[in-house]
Amino acid sequence: MTTTLGGRRARVRESSEDSAPNRLLGHPLAFCATAATLIVLFGWTFFTNPGRPAPADDPAFYAWRTEALISDDPATLLEVEGPQQMLVGGYRIATPVIAGFMRHVAGVGPLTPTVWLAVGLRVSIPLLLAGFAYRHRRDPLIFHAVAFGSASLLPTPPFGGYLDNVLTLTFLSCSLYFLVPAARWWPARIGLFLLLLASGLAHPTTLVIFCGVLGAMSAVRLIVRRFDIGSVIRDDGAMLAAAFAAAVAVYAVWKLGIWGQSAALGEAAVPPPADSSFFLKRMGGWLRALRPTFNLPLLLIGIAGLSAAGKKAIDDELARPALVWLLPLVGALGFALGVAYPYYRFFNTTVAWLLLIGVGIFFAARWFISTAARGGVFRLALVGLVAPVAIVATNFSTGFVQVAWNDVEEAWISPDEIDELDLVRARLKGEEKRPVVFVTDTEAPEAVRAYGWLKLVANVSRFGVAPGQQDRAHVYLGPLDSYLAGEASSGVAPNFEELSRASLEDAEPTIRGGVQEPVVVVSQAFNLEGRNTDLAAGADVPTSEDAEVLVVSQQGLFDASGPVAPPDVPAAGVLHPARVLLGLAVLLLPGYLLARWVLPTSTLAELLGLVPALSLVTLGLAGTAALAFVRAPFSAPLAWAVVVALSVVLTPAAARRRS
Repeated sequence: MTTTLGGRRARVRESSEDSAPNRLLGHPLAFCATAATLIVLFGWTFFTNPGRPAPADDPAFYAWRTEALISDDPATLLEVEGPQQMLVGGYRIATPVIAGFMRHVAGVGPLTPTVWLAVGLRVSIPLLLAGFAYRHRRDPLIFHAVAFGSASLLPTPPFGGYLDNVLTLTFLSCSLYFLVPAARWWPARIGLFLLLLASGLAHPTTLVIFCGVLGAMSAVRLIVRRFDIGSVIRDDGAMLAAAFAAAVAVYAVWKLGIWGQSAALGEAAVPPPADSSFFLKRMGGWLRALRPTFNLPLLLIGIAGLSAAGKKAIDDELARPALVWLLPLVGALGFALGVAYPYYRFFNTTVAWLLLIGVGIFFAARWFISTAARGGVFRLALVGLVAPVAIVATNFSTGFVQVAWNDVEEAWISPDEIDELDLVRARLKGEEKRPVVFVTDTEAPEAVRAYGWLKLVANVSRFGVAPGQQDRAHVYLGPLDSYLAGEASSGVAPNFEELSRASLEDAEPTIRGGVQEPVVVVSQAFNLEGRNTDLAAGADVPTSEDAEVLVVSQQGLFDASGPVAPPDVPAAGVLHPARVLLGLAVLLLPGYLLARWVLPTSTLAELLGLVPALSLVTLGLAGTAALAFVRAPFSAPLAWAVVVALSVVLTPAAARRRS
């Protein structure tokens, strides 16, 4: 049975009692306090260490793609492949486009966008899930339980540094708000389509899985309603149509090549060269990191609580998506079929299990509170609240350790690497037409580790190239002598020579086709082991007729003639922090206006998550469209023009809908 938006809001279940604690938890300041607490938990290490990079290795990929977007033609992101295509991303472009707005509108440095995304997305997802749960269970306790419960598992390996995945999950979490209103409201249908389209431009494989989940939601409803196709089409038809349209649009973007070059959908996910035992071992590590002893009971309580309504649960606007979106976890069982693929990655294709753990905390806490309300000895039930609070607190503390969230040395780029690559970038400034090759070596015996090291260096080293040089940056695996001789090198790992040859072949077209000799960089940070260690630690730089060799370490930058003087770095002005805050507010404005148009009855509890998520959607899609039109570097004037245009277009729409 369907209802209008107003009717649904009128019949939503209210809090069990109008008590003082409920009024306190439901106060707008309480919702804001929860949001602020999450910001502090995830952002404190960056507040106390300004300028530090985002944790994990993967942000390196998004950092250089952002710099390429703002300094080169957008097609550069599609042309850079790397050895064995380890740097391809196709039209997974939402993250660098959004980061480009941060670079220009907020005026932040190249390390900051990935920090803002790493922190902001881990705050937005819990707030979106909490607001969604509160939207359908008008008990303020569920907001805070879901917010903290789901957030406590975001600093874990499944969400470690996968910005594209986490951004997609942010969009999909936001889309939950639109599944029911889409049946009646055209603005909601448009909002759902935009969210799914943006998801496909961030991580299309996750979008495909989610579209399958939407189909499964309708299939289950069809079965429960005894194949009443008419009622299912009436309730889910618009939702399925929006999903289909978004999938077709994403496919068209990739195959037609809106930035001037098409891309294969296979570039959306390139797994490492490993067998099933490696993937199974990694999945086991992820499972242990999630502390199932403590969190699985909460998950089961959440499932049981939402399933208690029986067949009616399939029409419950909270239960249906929360339960059916667990289906992607079945993909983790692929090892039973003897197929080798990253089984563990299915844990970050859905956040339903995070939502259900938060819901489980809510049901447990509400039971303890209701029992204690009986008075007398039953008041001892309040002691039971210690358990879920302790689980959430230790989830945070252990998670931050597991992903080295607070360890500066374990960020995607270390302080030593920043120092060395800053010197290299300054040396290369003004020589954007010259190819640059970073030479590295490794003694890792396993094939997957050798591959992983080369991929890491290929990403991180691009922090050290000049603006406009991303399409001429390369990496070589092996000793410097072998590279200068134009030869592939052998090593300890069984695939070392294969990787070395692939790195040589990747660099050769750029070097041979260039009119200037390449710059070859031996960085100590990338040669802590192997055959280049002595060279990287010293100041004796060899000469070559075919290339200029640079050696950089903590002692400085050296060429064949001796040390190269470091550049003078101008300090940020005193007004810079104010500009950053103003720019951040400007970037959030389109999301607020869009939220007021597509979901005009949203409360503060819902807007806390909706506004940043919808801002990311509008900026990502509008920026992508603008670049498809100009096909030029993503400049500051273009970024500001897009933001202003969005605000001008959305303001009257939001005002009309609100009135």
